[in-house]
Amino acid sequence: MLKTYTKGEIKDLYGKNTGVKLEVNWNSDDQKIADCKVIKMTLPGGKELFVKKEEFLSFLWLMGNNDEHMKMIPQTLTRSRWYETVLSVKATKDIRKGENLTFPIKLSMPDYTEEVIGNLQRKSGQIVVPAK
Repeated sequence: MLKTYTKGEIKDLYGKNTGVKLEVNWNSDDQKIADCKVIKMTLPGGKELFVKKEEFLSFLWLMGNNDEHMKMIPQTLTRSRWYETVLSVKATKDIRKGENLTFPIKLSMPDYTEEVIGNLQRKSGQIVVPAK
């Protein structure tokens, strides 16, 4: 979820700007709009509309099919690497003195984590849009 002020524009079918602008978190002091609770839409004539996030998401959800629904569900992908080694412990009591205990271990070490929603990926706070 976006925590800071973010704005964007909606483009038409041919990639031209429509003049419709969307903004979230434009006033960080107001808890009613913080955490993307309200979307501010500015139309080409300068008229501003304020839409609740739930209304906007419900509309988008109704238009989608099952594949598009899956793309809208946020996922966190964690890449891991495995480290395998053998540990040896030299006993000093109870077990025969001087005896070595050896056992294998396998550890999972996280490499990096990324958040994915559809084709958008977020790594270290940056949103990456793949090239078409």
